[in-house]
Amino acid sequence: MTDATAKSPSANLAPMFISHGSPMLVARQNTPAFDFFVGELGRHTDGVRAILIVSAHWQTDAPTISTAAQQETIHDFFGFPKPLYDLRYDVAGDPELAGQIADQIDIATDDARGLDHGAWMPMILARPNADIPVFQLSMLGHGSPKDHYELGKKLRGLRDLGVLVIGSGAMTHNLRVLDRNEGPIDPWAKEFTDWMVEKTRTHDIDALLDYRKRAPHAAMAHPEDDHLMPFYVALGAASDDFTPDLIHNSYEFGNLAMTAMRFYDQGAIKTAA
Repeated sequence: MTDATAKSPSANLAPMFISHGSPMLVARQNTPAFDFFVGELGRHTDGVRAILIVSAHWQTDAPTISTAAQQETIHDFFGFPKPLYDLRYDVAGDPELAGQIADQIDIATDDARGLDHGAWMPMILARPNADIPVFQLSMLGHGSPKDHYELGKKLRGLRDLGVLVIGSGAMTHNLRVLDRNEGPIDPWAKEFTDWMVEKTRTHDIDALLDYRKRAPHAAMAHPEDDHLMPFYVALGAASDDFTPDLIHNSYEFGNLAMTAMRFYDQGAIKTAA
């Protein structure tokens, strides 16, 4: 948003998509994405009752919500420095609220599942005091953008419960071509990201759902599309007349887009006097 706009108190319940990046995010303290997570993302989550995260790293045959009272920190990555495996995010879940959501949208529950790194790594930076309950909703293991968009629609009522929906994935995700030397941004990554942002801005849902055929460099940006599916859940959770806001847009490793977007209700944004 620009300086000419302001948000209503309910705006922090607007669904959000974040690119959670590499597990090294917590150690890379000199990047724009790190600054976003430790600063602005915390403010974007202030005042909510609970946070429901849909991470690219939890996939099941049918949607499942975690109902654990205490969320285990899952280190679901390999080959990284030992200090990353020592990190713990000791945040509570909310079994009663998660169970209520499960009943409301008719999905399964899992009382043992904790938080994978797509969930706890952004939160350990944004809310280091673990002062808001966090729990996860799984993605569909073989679901399409349309399937995940429809799943998101089922979550629209969560705002009435004070629950913030966050889709955590990646706007681009091709690990085979990352530039560890941090060279210039690859044009294909920027062109793909710009296309996604523009189609969101113009509410071209049909194009977004058919991104695999229509978006430039789609196969390069996502050899597998699991990390883009959380975007569609967050998009579906937005109201039909949402106002998109590009709240962060940077790149790491040459082509890993760290894009974050928020989907406000029109009534949640007003022009400042």
